[in-house]
Amino acid sequence: MTPKNYDLTFHYFRAFAIVSVMLTHMWVGPVLAGSEDAAKLQDSLRLCLFHSATIYFVFISGYLFDFVNRRKGQFSPLRFYKSKIVNVFCPYFILSLLLLAAGWISHHWFGYDIPFINDGTPVASLWDVLRCLAYGSASLVPYWYIPFIMTVFSVGPLIFHLPTGLLQKILLPASVLPLMVPRLLVSPLRNLCFFVPIFLMGVYCARNRDACMAFIRRHLSAIRVTAVLTSPLIVADHYFGSFMPNIEGAYYVQKLCIGSWVLELLEGMDREVLALDFLARYSFPLFFLHAIFQGIFQAPLFQVLGAALPGQVFTIANLTVTVEIALCILCILGIKKVMGKRSRYLIGG
Repeated sequence: MTPKNYDLTFHYFRAFAIVSVMLTHMWVGPVLAGSEDAAKLQDSLRLCLFHSATIYFVFISGYLFDFVNRRKGQFSPLRFYKSKIVNVFCPYFILSLLLLAAGWISHHWFGYDIPFINDGTPVASLWDVLRCLAYGSASLVPYWYIPFIMTVFSVGPLIFHLPTGLLQKILLPASVLPLMVPRLLVSPLRNLCFFVPIFLMGVYCARNRDACMAFIRRHLSAIRVTAVLTSPLIVADHYFGSFMPNIEGAYYVQKLCIGSWVLELLEGMDREVLALDFLARYSFPLFFLHAIFQGIFQAPLFQVLGAALPGQVFTIANLTVTVEIALCILCILGIKKVMGKRSRYLIGG
C-alpha cells in the first residue's frame, strides 16, 4: 500500500510519467510491406502522445526532491548525496558496465554488434567506457537522463536553500528558455537549458502546491484546448514532413498542458489505486530495464506477430509493448525476490 505520508496525486503522477516514458520508446510498430502509411501514422501518434514525456519525469523529480527533503526537517547534504549515489548512480553505473561488457563479448566472440548497446559500437578502450558513462550512451535511450539528473542533483543543496521569492523570479524567465533552446539527446548543455526550468517548476510546485493546483483549475479550459490543438499539429509535422521551426518547443507546451490536465484528474481521486502505486514505486527499475527488454524482444516479436497478423501494424505494436512491459515487470519482481532491498543497487528499487 502507499505510505500515508505520500502525496497521492504526485505519487500517481510518477506512475503516469514512467508509463509515458516507456511508451515513448516501446510503442513502436513494424514497417510492413503494403502498410507503410499505417506504420508512419502509428509512429507519428507515438511521437505526439509520448515524445518528450521526460518533461513529466523531470517535473516530478523536482517536486519530490523538495517535498521529500523538506519533510525530513533538517536538510543533510551528505545524506542527500549518499541516497542519489546509491539509488540513481549506482544502478546506472552497474547496468552500464554490464551492457558494455555484453556488447564487447558479443562483438569479439560472436562477431555481432548489439544495436541498442552503445549505438551498436563495441568499446575499445577505457576512454570509451568513461565517455559512455558521461553521456549515458551504454544505452542512450533512456540512460542519457542519468548524467543530466545527477548534474542537477550535484547542486541540490543550493536549489533546496533557494528562497521561494528568488526561485519565482528565476522561474519566470527560465520557463521561456525551453522554447528557445531545443533539447538534443547528446547535448548536455542544451538538455540542461531545456529541462532545468522544468525541474525548478516541480520544486516551486512542491512549495506552493495549493496555489499551483488552484491555478490549474482556474485555467483548465485553456489548458485542455491548448493540449488538444497542439496535438494534431505535431502529428501533421511528423506525418507530412517537418514544417514547424521548433518542434521541441511544441512538445514543451503540449506536455506541460497534458501534465497539468492529468494532475487535475489525479487530484480528484479519493481512493488508492494499486496499479498506479505499483508503477510509481517501481518507476526507477522500469526506467532502467525497459529499453533492454525492448532491445531483446522487439525484433523476434515483430517477426512472429508480423507473420500471424499481416498488415496489422497497430495490433502488433500494442501486443509487442504489452509483452515487453510484462516481461520487464516479471524480471523486476524476480530480482526483488532474490535480492530484497539490495536490488536498489542494481535496478534502483
